[in-house]
Amino acid sequence: MRQAHAAGGTLSQRRVTIETQWSRFMAGSPFMKADNVRDDIMSSWQRSAQYLKPQRPHAPADDEYTATKLWQESQLCQAARREQDAMMQLAKEGELVAAIADPSGRLLWTFASSHMQRRAEAVNFTAGGHWDERSVGTNAIGLTLKLRRSVTVFSSEHYLPFVHDWVCYGAPIIHPQTGECVGVLDMSTTWNRHTPLGQAAVTELARSIAAGLPHNLPRAELEIHAMGHPRVSFRGKPLNLPMRQVEILCLLALNPQGLSLDGFHAALYGDAPVSTATLKSELSHLRRVLDGQIGSRPYRLLAPVWADFIQVWQTLRQQRTNEAFSLYRGSFLPQSESPELEEWRHCIDAVMGKALESCQNPALLMEKLCHSTSGSELVRERLAELASNGGF
Repeated sequence: MRQAHAAGGTLSQRRVTIETQWSRFMAGSPFMKADNVRDDIMSSWQRSAQYLKPQRPHAPADDEYTATKLWQESQLCQAARREQDAMMQLAKEGELVAAIADPSGRLLWTFASSHMQRRAEAVNFTAGGHWDERSVGTNAIGLTLKLRRSVTVFSSEHYLPFVHDWVCYGAPIIHPQTGECVGVLDMSTTWNRHTPLGQAAVTELARSIAAGLPHNLPRAELEIHAMGHPRVSFRGKPLNLPMRQVEILCLLALNPQGLSLDGFHAALYGDAPVSTATLKSELSHLRRVLDGQIGSRPYRLLAPVWADFIQVWQTLRQQRTNEAFSLYRGSFLPQSESPELEEWRHCIDAVMGKALESCQNPALLMEKLCHSTSGSELVRERLAELASNGGF
């Protein structure tokens, strides 16, 4: 993957042009020519400027032992095994460093050629290094995660100067069954070895790794999706449940300590004229469907449960907004009139609204909108705001 000598001058000119625009951007110069910088890079610079100073000397990093353990337990490790020889051979021949990152941008596995080894170690482009956009600004891994597509970041297109001598090719590893981005493959070298073939090779390798991913296993014995279009599965098999029973399962998931019959009735029906006998009948039916996995006195789930609305709430509270966006498919049970579920819906919408207000990426919002089947008012409002402010 060496760059032909004839293109050396062109690469040098390109680097000088981008370096000039980067310097003007950093200085807030009115003479910056945006036409000389790609839109995705400019947007990333603007985001990076909000939370980074360009003096940072290297990426933050976890200890290598933790990263290695995470790698060995990762589904990516199994999927990448058959491609590792090819990646290492390509890295040696092309004088590259190869890396696989998890969905948070943390490097789990790397392999460096002799040309790149010391360069990679100096900036923590090693197992445990954090290469999300918030940690190091514009770079191929962070931008790939943001855009969910293959990207090349050349020289001074990187936000932080310590990688201005690099060119990086990133490609998302997309689970073929779920469409979820489970990681990123990156290959990097010095800027003067850049070739357009680099991006094509990395994209193809990422596809091959994705093809080796295991079929998605259930996250828990009982899995509830209630953000947008509701669906429930039990022991890996989908359940066709009426909305009322989905509401009951959501209340049970939100109250792991259990509910009394009267408390359950108030949470589900409020003041509606529905007898407790009706609720007991619904619970009895669900108990049969779930093979007896609903206890009584108090009513509670006996099976392990995973629920997208609980996961979204937890990630929003911990300010892990990218994870929350990846789960968001619309409002929480938007048709439900259950008092407790309505309250949870308002809480989630309020915190999600704050997260969306800070989102500057129309592509990410469009993706959320396209995947959502209902309840996307928050996303539509933010998209409209971005459009009116020239954010597209």
